[in-house]
Amino acid sequence: MALGQFLSQRFGYGVHALAYIAKKPQGKLSTLPEVAAWMRTVWPEASETYLSNVVQRLARGGLLRSHRGVTGGYSLARGADEISLRDVVELLEGVELDRCSLSLEGACHTAGRCTIQGKLRLLEEGYLRSMESLTISKLADDIIVDENDENLKKARRGREYPPGQIPPSEVPRPTTPVESVK
Repeated sequence: MALGQFLSQRFGYGVHALAYIAKKPQGKLSTLPEVAAWMRTVWPEASETYLSNVVQRLARGGLLRSHRGVTGGYSLARGADEISLRDVVELLEGVELDRCSLSLEGACHTAGRCTIQGKLRLLEEGYLRSMESLTISKLADDIIVDENDENLKKARRGREYPPGQIPPSEVPRPTTPVESVK
């Protein structure tokens, strides 16, 4: 087994997406094509379709916030220093410490007779505790975003507005004149 195979590909996608989004300045949103383009600079085979599924789970689970509209995208739902790897693994992997490792149903049929399950649970709890100390903020500090990457530039096109031009979502809506009351 290769290093890194204890956690799923889903977890890897999620951690990378969160770290990239955390790298953005406060108030700047990231689109799915942009995150996918950056991920392909790290891993050329990254799938935007699979990333979409993972990002939706992160949003439904409360780690990402989805912003709709033409200028929409994703942002972190809380500070990057408040999201630990344990938060991500519990959301994406569905960690169940009480689940029996021998049973497909989850109920332990050997309760009280199995000495191994208790030791395995202690290992799992220790592993999860160790994941609490590593935050998305720490991971984001270490990633490299090549601002000159053509695919990343292409994914961002249409999201940048020339000076003085207001994004459509920020254009004031016309108000109907109120007739004066006599």
